[in-house]
Amino acid sequence: MEGMADVFRIIDRFTITGRGSVYTLKDAWGDNFHVGEMFYDLHGHRFCVKGIEMASRPLTGLRLEDLPLGIIMELIDGIDAEGNFLVRNPDALSFIFCSHPLYPDRVDDDYKSEYQAAGLKHPCALFSYENMEQGRLSLCGEAISGLAIYRGWMMKPELYRSFYRKLTEKGIILINTPEEYEKYHLLPGWYDDFKDCTPSSVWEDKGTLDSALELTKELEGSCIVKDYVKSRKHEWYEACFIRDISDRKSAAKVIETFIRRQGSDLVGGIVLRKFENLRTAGFHEVSGMPLSEEYRVFVFAGRVLIMDNYWRSSPNVYISEDEMKWIDSIARQIKGCFVTIDLARREDGTLIIMEIGDGQVSGLQQIAPEDFYRAFENAK
Repeated sequence: MEGMADVFRIIDRFTITGRGSVYTLKDAWGDNFHVGEMFYDLHGHRFCVKGIEMASRPLTGLRLEDLPLGIIMELIDGIDAEGNFLVRNPDALSFIFCSHPLYPDRVDDDYKSEYQAAGLKHPCALFSYENMEQGRLSLCGEAISGLAIYRGWMMKPELYRSFYRKLTEKGIILINTPEEYEKYHLLPGWYDDFKDCTPSSVWEDKGTLDSALELTKELEGSCIVKDYVKSRKHEWYEACFIRDISDRKSAAKVIETFIRRQGSDLVGGIVLRKFENLRTAGFHEVSGMPLSEEYRVFVFAGRVLIMDNYWRSSPNVYISEDEMKWIDSIARQIKGCFVTIDLARREDGTLIIMEIGDGQVSGLQQIAPEDFYRAFENAK
C-alpha cells in the first residue's frame, strides 16, 4: 500500500559477528530491498542494506510471509537506530488533527495554531473525532500516507486501537502502536519501569468507592486520587487532595466526589498516589490549587525533543547539566516513539517524575507551536 512501503517498524535487533547489525522489520514481505539501498532512523542516521537474514520456518507451520524478515544493515554513521522505525525518506512525517465538530474541513479551534505551525513544513490531514467515536473514519485536508503523528483529544485505548487500524488500512502509520499508546497513556503501564523515581502508587480496576477504599488500608499520610490517566487537580480540595488517608470518612468523601465528577470519562480504575512536598511556585488564580516547579518534556524516538516549564506563573527553566543527563537517560528508557514526561522538583531540590503520557494527546503547555514543530526538523 502506498506510503507503508517506505516505513518499517523495528520489532527486534541483534548483531551477527562478522556480518553486521540485523533489524527485524514488521510487514516487510512483498517489498523490494536492494543491496546498497539507504534507510534512515527518525533522527536521520543512515543505514545501508547489506543483505537479508531469513528466519528458519518453525514447526508450527507459519506461512513464509508471516516469518520475521531481518535486514542486515551497515551503520553508516556508526550509531544504532534510535526509535522504532526505519524509513526511506527521513523528511516524510505527517500530522493528523481533529476537525471542527461542525465544519469537517476546518481544524478544531483548540488546535488551530498547531495546525498552522505544522502545515509550514509537514502535510496535515483532518479527521472527525465524533465520527470516529461512531466507528467511522472521516478524513479531510491533505492526502497523507506513511508515518504520521496524531495531535488531538485523548482517546480511550479501545478507540485509539480502532483509529490506528483504520488509518493503517489507508496506508497511514501512527507513530505509537496501540500497545505503546496504552502503556504510556495509562499509569499502570509505565509505573513499574519508573517506580523508583515517581510517587509511590496503588490502584484498582473497578472504579468503585468500595474498591478504592480497600487500597487505603495500607497507606498513610497525604495522597492524590486520580484515574489511570487524569486527576481533577483544578478541584484540588474537593476531588483530588486527601490530607490524611487514614481519615476514612474524609478520604471517602474526596474519592466519591472524584468518581462522581469523572462519570463516564473515568479511565481504568482509581489510583492513589503519595503526595509529594514540591517546591512551590504559587497558587492557581482560578482553582486555588498549589502550583509547583514542574516541566513538560516531549520525547521523540528516544531523545528529548523539547521541554519547557509547565505553569505560566513560573516561566524560568532551572535544569542543571547533571539533571539534563538524568532526563536524557529516562528518555532512552522510553519504548514508545513519542511520549511526554512531566517532572517536578521536590522541596529538597531533586526532580521526580509526576506523570508519563502519550505525546500525541499531551498539550504543549507553554511551548510555542512554532518552536514545537520546528523541533522535529532540528531532531534530524
